[in-house]
Amino acid sequence: MTKKKSKPRYKVGDIVLVKSPAGDCIPPVHVKLLKRVEVQPTKGKLVGLRMSMDWPGYSGWHAELVNQADADMLRKDWGIPFKGPGDSTFVYDRCIIKKVKTKRKRDGT
Repeated sequence: MTKKKSKPRYKVGDIVLVKSPAGDCIPPVHVKLLKRVEVQPTKGKLVGLRMSMDWPGYSGWHAELVNQADADMLRKDWGIPFKGPGDSTFVYDRCIIKKVKTKRKRDGT
């Protein structure tokens, strides 16, 4: 059986809430998705008399922090070296919690 490719749930420019792959004790933060990355799994190769290990595939996004408060919290409380909005990071698909709804401006008419 082959897996059906589903329609991508997120697109470039979306702001999402993400959790840390290091554990649930680190609070979620907001990031802006920049570029999609999908790496296919590869089989091990014969190196001399041994086989190298198989590498699993992964998928995720290059992203950047959005809030200064999130960067300050990660730096001060957890020692993660973020300086502020615009700092880049990588987010696995499994770490995305939800898309953040943005408020739309209404016309005054």
